[in-house]
Amino acid sequence: MLETVALNALKALTEKKTKKKVFIKIIWNDNEKITLFITPNMKINSFIYDEKEGYLFYDHEGKPVEKTIPCILPEEELENGQVKLEGFKTGKLLVNNERLAKDDLVFLSDYHLQ
Repeated sequence: MLETVALNALKALTEKKTKKKVFIKIIWNDNEKITLFITPNMKINSFIYDEKEGYLFYDHEGKPVEKTIPCILPEEELENGQVKLEGFKTGKLLVNNERLAKDDLVFLSDYHLQ
């Protein structure tokens, strides 16, 4: 069983689940760096982490981003440029607000072999 997958594999899975084109955006503040999988029309400029609500994102004008972000990867979920799958298996990380199903893990496995 895979322990990690490439960002490209997770991007492909996110596109499959959202049925939309997805971009990878790396964004950071004074405290941390995160990787976002966003749709082309999402304009995200900054973020904060709130203990109660989780990550809160803001656009270039400082207004809160109301759209759901397809996938958010905190820095600790990356290892040597690869995405750790443990967070997805435990439900800590989501793709399109859903936990990964067995079919999704098979997709990632097959993508890894290509």
